[in-house]
Amino acid sequence: MLRLTRHRSRPVPAPRRRPVLACPVCGSDRICPIEWETAGDHHWWMLLHCGECLSWVQATVGNELAAQLDVELDRQQAEIASALARLELERMAAEVEAFTTALHLDLFDADDFALSARRPK
Repeated sequence: MLRLTRHRSRPVPAPRRRPVLACPVCGSDRICPIEWETAGDHHWWMLLHCGECLSWVQATVGNELAAQLDVELDRQQAEIASALARLELERMAAEVEAFTTALHLDLFDADDFALSARRPK
């Protein structure tokens, strides 16, 4: 008699995203446009800086690639903003925890919150 067994599937790794732009010197995707301007009706001139190898590169790209880069930069900016918000929440939570611990340990009292510059009588 045949016995049916469950085949355990392995998680499929997410496909690696191909960078919109890659540094021509080191191949890194950490290249960022610093300056850009139109170069005719269908192209953009860009001055790019690589955060990996610190190279400066000038490039002229078509409108389609420039639009893709614009979308990618917006995605990266949103990712950075999300990471910043998460770090700020973690910092604030740590401050609240330190403050409540200090309150429980009776490490300060009302005088610690009094105005430091008191008017003479």
